[in-house]
Amino acid sequence: MKKIIQQVLLFCVVLLVTAAWRTLGDDLGTVAIPRILEPGYLESYVDPVFKTKVTRITGNPGSDIPNVSGKWAEIARHHYSKDAAWNCDQSILFLERHQGKPGSLFLDGTTYQPLFGRKEPGAECRWHPKKPDIMVYVKGNLVGYWDVRKDTTQTAAVFPGYSDFHIGPWEGNLSRDGRRIVIEGRKGKDHIAFAYDFEEGRKYPDLMLNDVADVDWISISASGNYMVLNGQIKGQTSDQTQVYDLAGNKVGNLWDEHGRPSHYDLTVDENGDDVAVGVSKSQPDDGRVIKRRLSDGKLTVLTAGGYASHTSTRNVNRPGWAYVTYQHRGPTWPPYWDEVVAVKLDGSLTVERIAHLHTKKTDYLTEAHAVPSPDGNRVLWASDWDAASGRPIITLVAQRIVVEKKAE
Repeated sequence: MKKIIQQVLLFCVVLLVTAAWRTLGDDLGTVAIPRILEPGYLESYVDPVFKTKVTRITGNPGSDIPNVSGKWAEIARHHYSKDAAWNCDQSILFLERHQGKPGSLFLDGTTYQPLFGRKEPGAECRWHPKKPDIMVYVKGNLVGYWDVRKDTTQTAAVFPGYSDFHIGPWEGNLSRDGRRIVIEGRKGKDHIAFAYDFEEGRKYPDLMLNDVADVDWISISASGNYMVLNGQIKGQTSDQTQVYDLAGNKVGNLWDEHGRPSHYDLTVDENGDDVAVGVSKSQPDDGRVIKRRLSDGKLTVLTAGGYASHTSTRNVNRPGWAYVTYQHRGPTWPPYWDEVVAVKLDGSLTVERIAHLHTKKTDYLTEAHAVPSPDGNRVLWASDWDAASGRPIITLVAQRIVVEKKAE
């Protein structure tokens, strides 16, 4: 019997399936952007440098959208790098910035076939990290749940005396377990933000923002234990960060340098610490991807070269990595140029080079804003396919190559 069991186990592992970005590594150096034909709708190509499969998932402007009453718009893309495009089980993909009718599109998360168009029920919404069909939304003075398939809403909480609720605005998220959120808004004439716990139905104290010269955004941390404020907080310097506990008490010192980090996302690193990960826009690590621990501001440099643009850590089921676009600075900051890469968070300077972006920065909407799927096996970005006009803007997805290996 023991021998039979061993034979069955051996049969089961005859093929070990592993997944890896087929990249050539940092030793490749800076490479020219390859000239290849723009793919058609739902067509794929292989990046000739990085050998990665890339698929176009939006159609030509003016053409009919399959399964949905409407036509593809000139701008058909997702929202932003740290706003998850895929839902938690990756069955649905959300394209919020379809600037036509319907205004927001939901696609099949694997085949990319359009499923339906929807009008968002409030000012902002985010995928729930644990409930596949649910988005959390805010509207006026309430926060609620939106079932995107049924197109129904359920109010979670109403806050009398408050108004103009946002999630950030625009750059906030829920905690990784979906339990907590930070809501930004108004109470009378006061500019405020507060944390809210869905499970306990608990509102935490207001954090007064009247004295902040410019609030770019405020969000809950990945663990749900901190509030993170970004903006012009003290003096004339912009893109500063202050961390607070849920009661509104300051945690650590103000990160008073400009953009150290900037365009960052929040996650938990390999040590279990809440961190911010993004590009540094100040010396001595200008252009590098860095992480800073929220509890005390401790800084770790994560890349050796390049000048990064935007960062996403929406790869919640592939911990220890961040996905970064290199778009604005060109080949004068080697080795990365017009690329999306994955950066390891442990300080080892490990980078996976994934694909070329094929987009010029002519305006905000032509910024790639790459965002990974929850398992990190795919990454999505916006592209104008290097058009001088910056239009139309399409959406591309790079797929992690699955390699089959025989067991020894």
